[in-house]
Amino acid sequence: MLDKSFSKKYINLTGLIQDEFNRNADLHGDQIKCKKGCSQCCSQIFRITMLDSEVIISHINNLDIAQQEFLKSKAERYINLIGHHKNESDEFFVKPEIPCPALDENGSCMIYEARPVICRRFGPPVFDYKNPEKLYACELNFKEGDEIIDDQLIPKQTDIGIKWDELKTLYNSEKKYKKNASTSIAEAILNINNL
Repeated sequence: MLDKSFSKKYINLTGLIQDEFNRNADLHGDQIKCKKGCSQCCSQIFRITMLDSEVIISHINNLDIAQQEFLKSKAERYINLIGHHKNESDEFFVKPEIPCPALDENGSCMIYEARPVICRRFGPPVFDYKNPEKLYACELNFKEGDEIIDDQLIPKQTDIGIKWDELKTLYNSEKKYKKNASTSIAEAILNINNL
């Protein structure tokens, strides 16, 4: 179980991310298509942090046994499907179009309350202070070349990015993981890393 210090920092960070999502939804209105049931960005292979993994494991341990077993069977099938697609150097955006094992048959996330930070951030414009030459956004919200006018985007998202990097570094250091240790949602559901 995630200790209270990390839990509080993670909750604070995800609160900032939700505030930024809400700000973008208010600013861009109907252009933001991210709504319950939209799973456009949920069919990509990507890596998550070990901290995200521990949050998912804690969440799953609080589900009833039937839900746990259902998620685990989906995760096992997912791992079998992606076996030949896995590339440890790709953090995200390898697109074999295999749905995330946490999606239900309606395209809703079954671990929504515990979804990883990348899932919380992606959709509206995302600025990565370490890669400032490009903005990332779901193609349903912004097409390639769309102008995004938002004078708060860079400072707010830089603050979120720095805080997230600091929290990941602190967590990995305390837990004795490599600096950029990662896993997948499927591996987290199965607790393959025995957190």
